[in-house]
Amino acid sequence: MGKTIIVFKVKCEDMEKLDETVEKIKQLKSGEVKDVKKIPIGFGIQEIKIAVLIPEKQDQILDQVQDEIRQIPNIEDLEVEAMTLL
Repeated sequence: MGKTIIVFKVKCEDMEKLDETVEKIKQLKSGEVKDVKKIPIGFGIQEIKIAVLIPEKQDQILDQVQDEIRQIPNIEDLEVEAMTLL
């Protein structure tokens, strides 16, 4: 059974709580968080890029990961940026 790596782009509501949000993202239970980076996009605004490893064959796992991320306070928007099999 293979694994899939998904890269998410996350926008936050409050930039002052960015570090706190990153720590909560690292504690995801529905997928294995491999990397979390804060990317400056201008004028003091940053977005978060997350790489999450999930089992390839599990049904609905992508939806579970997205729902879990969206439930974190301070998350304004979530977008799948890339997905590939490993």
